[in-house]
Amino acid sequence: MKPIENYALGSWIKGDGEGAPLFNAITGDKLGTASSKGLDFSQMMDYARKIGGPSLRKMTFQERGLMLKALAL
Repeated sequence: MKPIENYALGSWIKGDGEGAPLFNAITGDKLGTASSKGLDFSQMMDYARKIGGPSLRKMTFQERGLMLKALAL
């Protein structure tokens, strides 16, 4: 089964190794595996502070909520 990539640093990145199995919450079917092994978490935190944080702080509470709602749908 194909590994599921992580969205980090503005792009999709595959972790190292086998990864942990991920399952459909309703059917219990295995969807794939995902791993965060090998990802540079300090670089990810720096990216979040410099890129993600300022963008989120420009948004209102309602705008953030609508963004999460759109993501959930």
